[in-house]
Amino acid sequence: METNFRFIQLADPQFGQFAHLSGMSDHQIMTYERSNLKVDKESKYYHLENETRLFSKAISIANELEVSFVVICGDMVNTPGNGEQIHAVKTIAKQLKANIPVFWVPGNHDVGADTEVPTNKSLNEYRKEFGEDYFSFTHNGYKFLVINSVVLAHPELVIEECLDQMKFIEVEMNEAKDKNIPTVVFTHHPLFLDNANEGPMEPEWAPSPPGKAGYWTIPNPTRSDLIDLFERGNVQAVFAGHWHRNNYARNGKMEMITSGPVGYPLGEDPSGYRIVKINNNQISHSYHKLNQ
Repeated sequence: METNFRFIQLADPQFGQFAHLSGMSDHQIMTYERSNLKVDKESKYYHLENETRLFSKAISIANELEVSFVVICGDMVNTPGNGEQIHAVKTIAKQLKANIPVFWVPGNHDVGADTEVPTNKSLNEYRKEFGEDYFSFTHNGYKFLVINSVVLAHPELVIEECLDQMKFIEVEMNEAKDKNIPTVVFTHHPLFLDNANEGPMEPEWAPSPPGKAGYWTIPNPTRSDLIDLFERGNVQAVFAGHWHRNNYARNGKMEMITSGPVGYPLGEDPSGYRIVKINNNQISHSYHKLNQ
């Protein structure tokens, strides 16, 4: 079956992060810099104007391009369960044309009770606002798998949720294999930044924030289990966010794409969006700056 369509991947609109990072002292900014994280020096504020402007522009572009769908790879908000931030991001997303669906992918700031570790309560609260936290859908002969990487990276308080999701992923990958369906995965955490065998500390050029070893990626052995399943299930590409910068890696035939943020950039890559094109079962993609 020949395919020809395009969609937009967004990541980390993270309503509230601009205000959270404003007003930092020189010492606080230096702490971020030690982890290769870029934070601007500016006066303290509390509004959501920057996120509103950037996310509104991204949604407007999706409408102009008339893409097949929009997927948002996590961290819709900065403060888990914050009603103002949730309302803002959902209100703007409703500006999408009626024929362009939006798919939400949970991030650690969405389902992590402490912005990292999810609980049954935080998962239920997320589901009330954004729907299922892992699922699949099909479009033009492709299977798209949305996973909850937060549960997979931090299952300590939600073991059963993690086991259930891994069973779900296995069933989906078996179906993709049996029916020879090409597959794309959406996640918040990247599987890896450099290579599939990298350690829990990540590469030297991508250090974790202080006191948060292994913060950026899904750790082993879960990572290797997922990669085995994805190889079985004809996964061509995995799209992620979380790192607030662009990064490209590969494991065999599977491409690992980590996209920069709609919201606050933590490196040299600007706030932006990714256009993904699928043409005759070939995937191409490009990252574009959001004009501010």
